[in-house]
Amino acid sequence: MPSGAPHAAPVWGVVAGGTLYLYSERRTVKARNLAADPRVVVHLESGDEVVIVRGTAEDLGLPAQVPEVVAALAAKYTGDGDQRYLPDADPDFDVLYALRPQSAMTWRLADYDGSQRRWTS
Repeated sequence: MPSGAPHAAPVWGVVAGGTLYLYSERRTVKARNLAADPRVVVHLESGDEVVIVRGTAEDLGLPAQVPEVVAALAAKYTGDGDQRYLPDADPDFDVLYALRPQSAMTWRLADYDGSQRRWTS
């Protein structure tokens, strides 16, 4: 049973048509917690070029129902061995989410004071 408690988890995703899409397996704690509470915080890996987005994850169903996103993921993740972790290669990835942003923060570490930006919907 999901606790609904927030937790951090690395994810693969892609921006397509101005929307950030993420995917997972419904059986994971991450997906069960999103079903209980769809609020999310997403950020880049970088500590030098920072983007932090808060919002909600909208369950879009099976990734195959949004083929343009599946194609965008395949175009983005082209490294050796990446294909097996994509939803078109692994049917266990059975849920696609669209992030509906509510706020965002960005900055570049090299110009922290001058580059900070905040956005709220």
